[in-house]
Amino acid sequence: MKLLEESSGFEGVGKYDVPQVPHLTNEKYADCWSLPLVTLTAIAISLSDVQNNKVDVLLRSVSEGLTYVKHVEQTLNATDKYEIIQKASNTLWQEVDIYHTWLGNKLPNPAHQVNTSKEILQWFRDTAKNKATNVESKNMKDSDNSSLHKLVSADSMYRITQTILASHNANINQVSQEDLFLQLSLMISDILSACLTNLPQVIAMKCHTNVIEKREETVQTAAQLLGETIQIMNALQDRELPSLKPDELPFIDKWRDCFVHPSP
Repeated sequence: MKLLEESSGFEGVGKYDVPQVPHLTNEKYADCWSLPLVTLTAIAISLSDVQNNKVDVLLRSVSEGLTYVKHVEQTLNATDKYEIIQKASNTLWQEVDIYHTWLGNKLPNPAHQVNTSKEILQWFRDTAKNKATNVESKNMKDSDNSSLHKLVSADSMYRITQTILASHNANINQVSQEDLFLQLSLMISDILSACLTNLPQVIAMKCHTNVIEKREETVQTAAQLLGETIQIMNALQDRELPSLKPDELPFIDKWRDCFVHPSP
């Protein structure tokens, strides 16, 4: 709740990634809610100048939030193209949360010569590009889940860091690590808030399953989810949603496109 209260809207959904930044591969993988949350969090905890207690609070908040994000993704984004990205995100989150690493690189301060916000963002961008190049050169992405997950994670990191660097232009040199941490936290809060506006639909769908054998279990899950998230839903209900059709609201790419290309 504290993380969600850091923002009052959803504008961050349109700031983490823009169409002008190319993908690292010819294949454009679908985006999901959890992957940018994990990627942004990885950048945030790499900022060594930020107080440890702030980093710890962010990690705990994102961890709690991802519990409910998974309900949204598994209920409303349950197709093969999304499940690939969700699995990659889940694998990456285990690494970030438990081991404080990103694709094998220790966080914070992944490289000793990296100190400023600009250098940290550039390091992640360049490392992501190198990781993707190495995976593709081995031509293992179709047969090796680990390689596919690395490719998806690297592509997400490249696009996000390049977007942030481009948004600041020459002013990035004046952005402190504390300022960058705040910007990342706001984007995380906005994306998490946007995702969790779908909770009422998730709960309703769990209550109306047609499979009799699973109905009791899913209704119990829905009741528990309602009890745990009623405060979240109440906090988000007064926020103005973007101009999207109801069947578009479960998808982060639809939200992003709406903010990047707003309707006249």
